[in-house]
Amino acid sequence: MGRLILVVLEVSDLEASVAFYRDLIGVPLKMDLDHGGQDRWISGDHAALSWGDGAFLHFALYRSKGEVTRNVQLGFPVADLDAAHARLAAAGAPVSHGPRDEPWGRTARYVDPDGNSVSLTQSGT
Repeated sequence: MGRLILVVLEVSDLEASVAFYRDLIGVPLKMDLDHGGQDRWISGDHAALSWGDGAFLHFALYRSKGEVTRNVQLGFPVADLDAAHARLAAAGAPVSHGPRDEPWGRTARYVDPDGNSVSLTQSGT
């Protein structure tokens, strides 16, 4: 109980968001088609990834059906923050703050195509 297992974002431009999260952040999302139905949280074209390394988690991006997820912060672990930062900066991703040391590890923060805050953290440094 009390463990997060699902994150779904409704995005304004699915292709741009997939490129950001898959190609720049490194989340290996796979495209999927509409499975039918009217439930906005599980129907429609989307990209998703499920994994379970001790705990199940499902992360999905859905093409918006009128509402876009905004003003949230997501965080992902990375093995090499400097390389990830160089990749994001070279691609023109907006940088909220570059790599810096924090009590929980070395971290940086970026802005996704819909204005959400996305942090990357390299622990153990």
